[in-house]
Amino acid sequence: MTSAPATTAEWRQLLPRARELLRALPGVRDVGLGVTPTDSTSLVWRVYVRDDRDAVGHAVPVRLLGLPTHVVTAPASRQTADAPFVMAGASIETNHGKKPGSLGGFARDRNGNPVLVTCSHVLFPGFKIIDDLAVYTPHYSSCCFNGVRIGRPVYDRNVKAQPTELDEWVGGYHNGTWTGGFNWIPAKVRVMGTAVNGHASEVDCATARLDPGVRFHNAWQVDLGGSTTTIPIKGAVTDGLGIVKGPPLGTLPSREQYVRVYNAVNGTLRFGTMLSNTLAEPDVGDPDRLIMKVGNSDDSDHGRGMKASVNQFMILPRPSPIPGQSLSDSYRNGEELTFEGGDSGSFVINHENLVIAMIIRAGPISEYIKLDRSALEFSSIRNLGVATPIGKILDHLQVTIPAAEQGWSGTVPSAGTPSPVLLRGPASAAELARRRTAEELRRHLRTSVLGRLLLGKIQQHRSEVRRLLSSVREVTSAWHTLQGPRFHHHCVTGAERPGHPVPHSINGVGRAQLAGVMLPLLIRHAGPPLRRDLERYGRLLTEALLTVDTLQDVPGALARPGSRS
Repeated sequence: MTSAPATTAEWRQLLPRARELLRALPGVRDVGLGVTPTDSTSLVWRVYVRDDRDAVGHAVPVRLLGLPTHVVTAPASRQTADAPFVMAGASIETNHGKKPGSLGGFARDRNGNPVLVTCSHVLFPGFKIIDDLAVYTPHYSSCCFNGVRIGRPVYDRNVKAQPTELDEWVGGYHNGTWTGGFNWIPAKVRVMGTAVNGHASEVDCATARLDPGVRFHNAWQVDLGGSTTTIPIKGAVTDGLGIVKGPPLGTLPSREQYVRVYNAVNGTLRFGTMLSNTLAEPDVGDPDRLIMKVGNSDDSDHGRGMKASVNQFMILPRPSPIPGQSLSDSYRNGEELTFEGGDSGSFVINHENLVIAMIIRAGPISEYIKLDRSALEFSSIRNLGVATPIGKILDHLQVTIPAAEQGWSGTVPSAGTPSPVLLRGPASAAELARRRTAEELRRHLRTSVLGRLLLGKIQQHRSEVRRLLSSVREVTSAWHTLQGPRFHHHCVTGAERPGHPVPHSINGVGRAQLAGVMLPLLIRHAGPPLRRDLERYGRLLTEALLTVDTLQDVPGALARPGSRS
């Protein structure tokens, strides 16, 4: 006869099975492992129900898998003046999750709705979705009855995932799973300590739409030495990586070299510096060689809802800086210098309080530092932080982090409210200048036949092109291999900043080579309307644009004699 589990950890391993059995009963919303209000020493299955506990309780067994059950009414999402107030870095968990992760912060989606941003594997553990999937803080299955719903994860069953060479799926919905928070590009991936050819994702990200009435603030509330300090998240870097490499060994970091990470799961404010891959080739967009181009993977990835990751920052944990303290003394303060699984989803900010990245995993230092680790900076480290540059996340999710000196804040409108009630000031002078520059470019384009054609076709086909670039494996692979995202970044920057040069080549790849490969690929995979326009106008527009130096040269190039439809 098999003995019953003896520890909380062992009972938690049975939680997925208990959820599966009890969710099949009418009225059961979810199941957690906790205690009863009258006995804080004995574990029970806490069975959360939608209706009155007496009406539903008759269908719930008294014991399940050897543990008593306790029926409680699930806390409803409050939408009144006492609605939850959520800050960046909060501990969050879904009603389908096994452990909490971190809420990175808040952003605005394409429709202007406030959403929370975190890792895909935090919102979709095991890649799985359920019909009533929701996000709670601090914990859904809290024994203290304090799990409060704050939103619903965003996914779309109509966006179909694509099969990979490993018989997995990526980029959308497939058979009850969601992998829309990942892409899939060719990469060297570390397997058993050796880098082998394979594929990996540059992102592990997702959003959740906040519930009506939820109040939010892009700021960290940190307990430092017994006093509470608020650290505002002032926005996200929009140009470059927003950080420089760490100092040479034996040297204290400067203010500009530090990054900070906070989340309420572990309750700590961590400092760190960026590792640099000195063996990598220098890059125009990454002169310090901070982006690690070899992928990271772990045997537990699939079960957690993760993919092998590539093109990430590596963050070395550092002692909290204390003015006047030497490097050697700082390592005697007794701080635990490591990143942990609960850090997943945490934003990383620089000295200007701008988001530069998001933590997606923690990795043993022995996996990444193969040289002598006897140096003071390495000897007491357990795990490094692996983090995705924020620009890749914002592009993939199509969201923006509004700039605000005290951190963007607001209240999600109730149903029927015509517009969000957001605590924001007017656009900054810099933002207004960027908008004027972009509108001026559009005005000049409207003066020629080809310019008007280009504007119209961009508006008509933008969504389909984005889908092809992010979810069709052949197109995605070529786009990244041929430096497409970097060319695109310079084009976007050039549309907002007059005179910004768009490189004719990046890492040895020229514009003509990129266009020559991508145009046939897009034609092959496009739907009929886009395919027809690419076949008719694609080469004509490409030839007119290959010679320009800045975006402001485009209207003239399209208006030249010979550049007409």
